Amino acid sequence: MSYKLKSLKKVDNNKVLLDLEIANNHLMKSMNTAYKDISEKAKIPGFRKGKIPYNIIDINFGQDYVLNEAATLSISELYPRIVDESKIKPIDYPQVKINSIGKDKPLNFEITVEVEPEVGLPKYKGIEVTGISEAVYDEEIESQIEKLRSNYATLEPVEEKRAAEQGDFVIVDFEGKIDGNDFEGNSAQDYTLEIGSKTLFEEFEKALVGMKKGAHKEISLTLPENISNSDLSGKKAQFSIDLKEIKRKILPELNEDFISNFGEYKTVDEFKDFLAERISDQKKKARRDRIISEIMDNLVANSKFEAPEPMIKNRISRYNEDLEKELSSHKISREDYLKTYNITEQQFAENIRQSAIREIKEYLLITALDKAEASNIEPPEEQVLEEYEKVISAYQKEEEKKRLKEYFDSQNGRQELKNGIRRRNLFDLLIKSAKIKEEEKPKSDKSVKRKLWTPAEASQSQQDQSSEKKLWVPGSVNSTESEEKNE
Repeated sequence: MSYKLKSLKKVDNNKVLLDLEIANNHLMKSMNTAYKDISEKAKIPGFRKGKIPYNIIDINFGQDYVLNEAATLSISELYPRIVDESKIKPIDYPQVKINSIGKDKPLNFEITVEVEPEVGLPKYKGIEVTGISEAVYDEEIESQIEKLRSNYATLEPVEEKRAAEQGDFVIVDFEGKIDGNDFEGNSAQDYTLEIGSKTLFEEFEKALVGMKKGAHKEISLTLPENISNSDLSGKKAQFSIDLKEIKRKILPELNEDFISNFGEYKTVDEFKDFLAERISDQKKKARRDRIISEIMDNLVANSKFEAPEPMIKNRISRYNEDLEKELSSHKISREDYLKTYNITEQQFAENIRQSAIREIKEYLLITALDKAEASNIEPPEEQVLEEYEKVISAYQKEEEKKRLKEYFDSQNGRQELKNGIRRRNLFDLLIKSAKIKEEEKPKSDKSVKRKLWTPAEASQSQQDQSSEKKLWVPGSVNSTESEEKNE
C-alpha cells in the first residue's frame, strides 16, 4: 500500500487533521523523479541539463533537499486519493507538516485542511408556503393561440392614404441630436418598428401615430430615466423622422390548416386540449418551483451558521471567470458592462458576494437535509429503472440512446442517476410536509430558473447553456431550487 491513514480527527473551525504515512518504496520512486527534475532545471558548471549525476546533485543541493522535493511529489500525487478515500470535502488548500523523513524509512506527515461544515438544520417540516393554482382558464388557452397566430402573421401594406395606428408596423429613417450633437443609438435607416411595442422611447412611438407614408416630422422629447446609457437620462433630444412605409399585421385564421403547423391535430378543439394540457404541466411545475423556493427562503433565513470564507472566495472567483468569458464572447468590456447596468465595481463585488453566500448556504442546507433524511429518500431499484427508461426514451436517435445507456450502466452514471432521484425525493418529502396556503388570485410567475449551486457544478454548467444567452447581473436573480438533477 502506497500510504496509510493513521488517524483523522476534527480540530477547530471546521478543520480536520490527518496523520499519514507514505511507504518508503513510494517515496524512493518520487526521489528518482525529484533527481530527474532537478537535473533538468539545475545549472551546474561542467554538466548539461538533464545529464547531471545524482551524486553531483547531492553535493550541490544536499540529500535533504532532494528528500523534501520527493516528499512534495509523493504528497501531491497521493493527495487526491487521500481526500477521496478519507471521504472529506476540502474547501481550502491543505497545510502540510512533515514529522519524519529519511532515505530508509517511511515519510510521516500531517495534513490540516478546512472542510465543508456539517451545519445544523432549522425546522424544515411544516413550513408555511404559498400554493399557486393549477387551474387552466379558457382565456389562457386563447392567449396562447393568439401568440401563435401573431408568430405566423404576415405584414401587408395599408391603403395609400391611411395614417399609422397603434399596432401598425412602420419603416422609418430617424436621426436624433442632443444640443446639436450625435449620441449613442441616435439614428437608423429603414428601421422596422411596431407602434406601441415600446421598442423605442414611448414618446417617439406615440409621435408616429397619425403620420402617413412619406411624411416628415420633427419632435422633441426627454430621454427616460431607465435608458441604458445613464449619462443620457433626463436630457432633451430632438428627432427628425421620415416615415417610409406602413404595414398592418394580418393574423391567420384559426382552422385545421393553421394548427397543422404544430402537429397532427384533427380539429381545433383537439389542439386546444393539447394547449390546456401543456399549460397545466407548466402550472404544476410553477407551483412546485414556488413551494420549493419558499421552503429554501425559510431555511436560509432561519439558519444559524455562516458560509465559510474559502467557499465564498472560490464561488466569487467562479462568478468572475464565467462573467469574463461571457463578456469576451459578446465582445463587451467589463467597464461597459457595469456602465450598462448602472452599477459600480464596489456594488458589483458586494452583489456577487451576497449571491455566493446565498448559494453556499443553500448547498450546505441541502447536504444536511440529504443526510438527515437519507433513509427516506434513497430510491428503490424499481424507481431507478423507471427513471433509466424514461431518460433514455426521451432521445430519438439510436446512437444517442446507446451512448446514454453505456454511461448509465457505468458506476458513475448509475450514481448520478440515483443522486438526481434522491434530490427529487427530498423535495417531494419537504413539499409533502409543508403547510400550503392556496393563493386566492393567480399571479404572474416571473421567477427565473437557476440551478442549485454545488461546488462541483462548474464543469456541468458548461453542458446546458442556452443558445439565447443573456448576460447575468449579480443580485438580479434569486436561485430556484427546483432544478433537482444538479448532481
